[in-house]
Amino acid sequence: MMRRLALTAALVLSLGTAAACGDDEPAGGGSGGAAGTNAGAFPLTITHKLGTTKIPSAPKRIVALGEVDQDALLALGVTPVGMAELTGVQSDGLAPWSAPKLTGAKPKLLKAGEAGFNLEEIAALRPDLVLAGGDFYIDKEYKKLSELVPTVAYQTGPAEDSWEQITQQVATAIGRPADGKRLVAGTEAKIAGVKTEYPQLNGKEFAFTSVFPNGNIGVMKSPDDTSVKLLQQFGMKLPEPIAKLPGDGFAAEISMEKVSVLDVDVLLSHYNDDPATQKKIEGNKLFAGLDVVKRGSYVPLDLKSFWPLRTPTPLAVPYVVDQVVPKIAKAADAAEPA
Repeated sequence: MMRRLALTAALVLSLGTAAACGDDEPAGGGSGGAAGTNAGAFPLTITHKLGTTKIPSAPKRIVALGEVDQDALLALGVTPVGMAELTGVQSDGLAPWSAPKLTGAKPKLLKAGEAGFNLEEIAALRPDLVLAGGDFYIDKEYKKLSELVPTVAYQTGPAEDSWEQITQQVATAIGRPADGKRLVAGTEAKIAGVKTEYPQLNGKEFAFTSVFPNGNIGVMKSPDDTSVKLLQQFGMKLPEPIAKLPGDGFAAEISMEKVSVLDVDVLLSHYNDDPATQKKIEGNKLFAGLDVVKRGSYVPLDLKSFWPLRTPTPLAVPYVVDQVVPKIAKAADAAEPA
């Protein structure tokens, strides 16, 4: 997880993976594997940043190593035999937006360490396809993994492909590109509906933050970041002073002395689910003195609210719209008209 943290200016996400026991047979019954793919579309070839992947026949045992990869599969009614575990959100290692899609045998939940996933653990699942468009570690794993099984990697770079790109790639890899287009379009329609349902968000400037272990604050600053893009699709705006914070990454680190840059219309903050850190920050006079805090336009986010905003997927986005956006809209109500 540290490599992903480094990419996003070490935002404190508190998300790792831990191994858990799963079924060694194709998961999902009739909804998984070949039953969820279009056999007539094969053989097919997918070109990505790390090479060209030939998929000879409809895959029956799929391993998904990225969150968008696995959520796209689940949204298409296909259950992988293995996927990454999400820790810290709920006790079963699943996310509340993806768990309802797993109604049959559960996939093997895979652990990613500092060097990536355990290739022997993946091989033991006997996959005939590995989907890793959203796997941050795949650049180091790809050569060995692709020698074992057809493996699809990112199009642009580690953690750089949009959820739309990965979703479409997943659908293509299982022979259902048209279903992928419909899934993306339906999710985008859900996003577009926010502007109509919550007009108070339109034009509101936001800050989306997470706290470092040292008490400094990580601020998402790049208009190309997936979470920033999603909030902007809701009609909100990334303020120019935040976009111009120093650094080339997706996020900038600021000390409490610079906290005035967060005095925006709506402030969204995550504390790594650490009550002591949250209490310390909220008790600081500089933070408590911000107008956005005093008027009630500040939203502390728990991991269930922060993570789907941070990593949009075809399943996480509807969850955000239904469960998180109402909290943001309430905070926007307390702000001055845009």
